[in-house]
Amino acid sequence: MTMLVACGGGEGRGDAGGGPGIGSLGNETGDASSGSTSAASTGLGSHDGTATNDETAASDGLTSGYHPKFDLGILPDATIPEEGCQKVDFLFTIDNSGSMGDDQDTLVGNFPAFITGIQSVLGTVDEYQVGIVTTDTYDYNVAGCQQLGSLVVQTGGSNSSNSTCGPYAAGYNFMTEADDLAMEFSCAADVGTVGSATERPMEATVQAVQQVQGGPGQCNEGYLREDSLLVIVIITDEPGDDSGNATTWFDDIVAARSGIEENIAVVSLINVPGGGCPGSNANQISAFTNMFTNGFEAPVCTNDYGPAFQQAIDLIEEACNNFTPPG
Repeated sequence: MTMLVACGGGEGRGDAGGGPGIGSLGNETGDASSGSTSAASTGLGSHDGTATNDETAASDGLTSGYHPKFDLGILPDATIPEEGCQKVDFLFTIDNSGSMGDDQDTLVGNFPAFITGIQSVLGTVDEYQVGIVTTDTYDYNVAGCQQLGSLVVQTGGSNSSNSTCGPYAAGYNFMTEADDLAMEFSCAADVGTVGSATERPMEATVQAVQQVQGGPGQCNEGYLREDSLLVIVIITDEPGDDSGNATTWFDDIVAARSGIEENIAVVSLINVPGGGCPGSNANQISAFTNMFTNGFEAPVCTNDYGPAFQQAIDLIEEACNNFTPPG
């Protein structure tokens, strides 16, 4: 008899976008009643003269003689919209076929430094969603989560964590900032090596992004938010047996994200053409990755993803800084 060990659980969010118990960013403004100016004055030119009760000198690094220009329509309590992304959603598509044991171990071993690096450079972000799908229908998952593109809640089979990992702290089948991400990821990402040899990493990715199982009561309910930066991480040592091609995958995923491809980052750990890994090159996945402004690929066959993840962190930071809110 196989024993399943629980790795996570807890109270859920009030809604899919983050409810009670989930931290949110606040906007800092000046206190208009005391005559101080808000952060809205940042970036305006200097002005000669003496500060009055209604125009106090800026305290955020501008020249001491600066006064806000009220005739420009800038009020003392106005707030500058925060720039950059406020939320990040991660989708990890992990090959669970027979040759992936070492690669899964390398991924799990490097993830803590990766997520810590992400959190350290993305100062505007305090809401994360992290989901994992496999390259087949994954029979070891819980009932209702055994379709291609289903989020992993439970693992099983050879070389897996053989554990019940979710529901996670927010009550859904994906992890959030309320979880111990390193611990929960190591549970769910260790999906084992008894999956189908007919890997379909791109079909699984597209279906997850299109929220095929995202309705009420379905496996991926609440996963992926329209106003988030989407980071797709693909890990496979095969070219895949997916239907479609680089262009159709790109078009489907961008369409599902309000048509703004710059709000998507793709990191592919694959058999990069010319990258030196054994087996067939992942030419179509490589082409798909490089169609994105924020696309990055690295060889899957290395025993240390640290350098690749550091480059990915830099890419994700730039994508977050340049994020365009949909609508």
